[in-house]
Amino acid sequence: MTDHEILTAALRWSSAYQNRRAIGAEKRRNENALKAFGDNQFNPYAPTYRESCRVRDAASDAAQRLTAARRKEQAALRELAKVCAKVRDSQRQVADAAEVLDVDVKLLTC
Repeated sequence: MTDHEILTAALRWSSAYQNRRAIGAEKRRNENALKAFGDNQFNPYAPTYRESCRVRDAASDAAQRLTAARRKEQAALRELAKVCAKVRDSQRQVADAAEVLDVDVKLLTC
């Protein structure tokens, strides 16, 4: 496992995480704006009806993009976990070898 592969997996997850958070924030802003319209958002005779329709469509679009972003983030996280597992396995072998060398050195010095 090279440093480049580890860095690539970490950066892929980080960018997916930031993207998902940005889309989630946009969705929450749109939902809060819809709450501000109150019952007038469904009244076609209200003066703010067109604006509420636009915000509702934007919130729906953000919700769909959020689902896709979550899937990408989860895939990147699974890939990062696989890379970390490979690194841990290689580190365990090194740690085991170091323990064996320590034992051999202690036996020789006694």
